[in-house]
Order: sequence, then structure tokens, then C-alpha cells
Amino acid sequence: MFRFYPVLVCILVGCLAVTCVNDYPATAPYTPPVVPNPPGGGLPGKEQSSPNKRLFLSNDKVKVAIDLNMGGAINYLAEAGSNENMVNNNDLGRQLQTSIYGGPYPYSVNGKQPVYEWRNLGWNPVQTGDYYNHPAQVVSYQQGQNTLYVKTIPKIWPLFDEPADCTMQHWIELKDNTIHVRCRIEVSRFDTTHYEGRTQETPCVYLNAPYYRQVIYNGLKPFTNDAVSEYTDHDMRTRYATENWIALLNTKGRGVGLYRSNAFRSNTASFGQLREGNEYDGSSSYINNCDYLQIDHNGQYEYEYTLVVGSIDDIRKFAYSQPRPASAPNYQFVNDRQGWYYFNTQDRGWPIQNALAIQWARHDDKQNNFRVMSPLVFWRATDVPKIYIQAAFRTQGNRARFAWKKPEEDNFVDGPSRYVEFPIIGDGQLRTYEINLSGQSGWDGVINQISLNSPPDQYSFEKGSTVQIRSITSKP
Repeated sequence: MFRFYPVLVCILVGCLAVTCVNDYPATAPYTPPVVPNPPGGGLPGKEQSSPNKRLFLSNDKVKVAIDLNMGGAINYLAEAGSNENMVNNNDLGRQLQTSIYGGPYPYSVNGKQPVYEWRNLGWNPVQTGDYYNHPAQVVSYQQGQNTLYVKTIPKIWPLFDEPADCTMQHWIELKDNTIHVRCRIEVSRFDTTHYEGRTQETPCVYLNAPYYRQVIYNGLKPFTNDAVSEYTDHDMRTRYATENWIALLNTKGRGVGLYRSNAFRSNTASFGQLREGNEYDGSSSYINNCDYLQIDHNGQYEYEYTLVVGSIDDIRKFAYSQPRPASAPNYQFVNDRQGWYYFNTQDRGWPIQNALAIQWARHDDKQNNFRVMSPLVFWRATDVPKIYIQAAFRTQGNRARFAWKKPEEDNFVDGPSRYVEFPIIGDGQLRTYEINLSGQSGWDGVINQISLNSPPDQYSFEKGSTVQIRSITSKP
């Protein structure tokens, strides 16, 4: 898990107590530390904490296993005919697994304080176990001919032997050279505080040091067989995965790709000496999918991914065979947030019922603004001449701001070529607001995120203001 090291996906074929470094808006009050290498801890040397209890699936292309002594995480992956396990198992934070994040930070419970190196991770359930090498509890499991199922009570990574107040279920299916995984997370926290959305490890993938080549397509001509990019960075880097996949390969061009439909935000990193090492060595390479997710105290979340084992051609072939990502907005907030999240404001919480019920005001008035944000996307501005927002504003204000961001921009910029303001009626009645973007300065090229907020001169009207957003679409 990449402690995010300091929330659907298809993986193309571990998680070192690492966390996908959380990518917060520029004005966010918390920035997690960048950890270039994971600290010591976990398994001593090259020994395992306990004998393997692996459940295998195999065919003529791939052999994969979960380990019931590691929370049921995937800890073995090899090409057929090879005895080389690609997955790194140096400690119980690696493997290929789910790791989620929420506040507060630091997080303590039952008199336990977080280990110093990871004090800013906050509430961090990890599928495999904790920093002190306590494995997560497997509640139940089942094996079929080509399928595996496991239900786990994860551990809080920075705390000593502390079960997390959530469960994780994983359904795994082997087909040809792919492993499809579906995950369901159910949270049951006593702490009902609304914490800000954070990037999640959904999932994280730790491979051994020989799989040091971080390969991705992050250009602006996706699905055209355009040239890929390759990196070998040690530091954690956020990548814009415009074909929805990212891969780790060895010198022979073989390895694992991680694919997740409509998922554009990924991280890459590496630790220690690359090119040589086995599954119990500290050196490893890392990729993840790290979309933002609001973790509610009673939330339920699902995501999917597919692992593709093979070459870049194999990985791209799989990605190209999947439905194309959405080319325009079609967000219908019926029973979930559709990947939307917030800065300096909050909604009513889980469950979502036919609308996002949001405070149209700054949670902390010492901050400059608040913002309601979409997940990352890939839209061509020419394909989206208009945006329709179905919403009910209850406010004394009379305007709202629609803003957008481009791939080369790390954060939203409140410049005149990055937003338009539109009139609103604040009587609490549901209306459809049409925003004409055709010909608007700055609405050109590729758009990779949109947001809503209130203009600064409307802040005096914030008290008690709310909005219920039913949908945001490109068609009325």
C-alpha cells in the first residue's frame, strides 16, 4: 500500500506499507510528507512472518495466489512456466492490495499512538497487516476453479495490532493473461466527523526490483498507439494515465499492467537498488491507482481493476479492447458521488440519495475558497460545447462559478480563462442551469477536471447556504 507510502480498476499484470502520496489541492490544510524510501519494519531480513498459506489459480499463461496469512492479498504472480514470483513481500505493506485513508491525522485509538514515521497517514486500514508485522484477519474465503474470494478485517498500518473498523471483500477471477479483481469496502467507524477526501490506493502494486521500468501512456492522443513514456524515478510521482493503464516491466519488456476503466490518476515510485532482487528484498517498484475518495464513517465503496501479465503490446491490447472512457460529463448522483470530492466544504454524508447535498460555504473561513471537484477526466473541449447542471441552490447569493483545469496544470487556477460565472436562483427549487462554453476563452484543447465554487464576492452570503446537485451532464 503506498502509504500512498509517506478510492474501479482493471490491473494488467505489493504494497509496501506505502501510501499513494495524497495529491491535495494547493490550498488544502494538510500535505502528507514525501517519503523517498520506506522506513525499516515489517519482515526481518528475507524471512516470512509465518508459513505461506497460499491459494493458487493457474492456467497456461499465468499463476496467481492470495495468502491467508497476509489478509488474503495477492502475494504471488508469475508467468506460466516460470518459478519467479514478481510480487514483492518484504513486509506486510507491500503485495498487491487495497489500502484506504481518512482522518484524523495523526490517528490514535485504544491508547495506541502511531509509529512516528507514519504519524501523518491518519486512519489507514491495510489489507495485509500493520507496520509491526501483525497480519490482518481473514474472516472467510472460498476458492473456485478460476476464482477466489476473501473477506478481511484489515489492520491500521501505523498502530500496534489494531483491527480497522471496516471490512474489505475481494473477488478475483483468472482469465487468459488477466486477473480481474472487484473490491467492496464497508466502513463502520464510531468517529462520525466529516474528513476531507484523500487519494486512496485502489489498488497498490509492489513488484520486485527487476521490474523497475515504469511505463505509461500520458499523452494527449490516447488509443492511437502513440509512443508511451518510461520512467525510473525513485520519488513518488503522480501520472496522468490517459489510456487508463500503467505498468512495471523488466529489461525484457515483460511484467504487469494495471488497468482501471475511467481512472486517470496513478502514482509511480521505486525503493532501494533496482534491477536485481527477489520477493523478500527491500528494493522494489511501485504503481497504484489513487483517485480521491470521501471516506464516510458508514460508507460503502466498490471498485474494480484488471491485472494484465505480459508485454506493453499485451497490456495495450487489453486496454484497447475495453469500452472507451467517457468523452463528456454524464454525472447522475443517484446513490454515490461518482468520484466527486470537496475542498473546504462537505456534503450530508452517506448514503447519497438522488443528489449531492452540499454546504455551499467554506468549512474554514480562514481559507480562501471552497471547491466541489470532479475526478480526473479526458474530454476534448470541442466535444462539450455546453454543460447542464441540475441543482437546487438555497442561498442569498446570485452567482456560481464553473471552473476547469488542463493536463499541464497541477491545480485549479482562478484566472479569467479558466472559469465562467453563471446566475443562480437561491430559493431551494430544482432547476437546470445551462452553461454555454462554445467560444469561451480557455475552453479549448483537453479538459481534465471541472469544479464548482462560489465567487469571492459572494462569501458574505455563505451562512446557511446549501446546494443539492442532481446531475452534471453535456446534454439537457
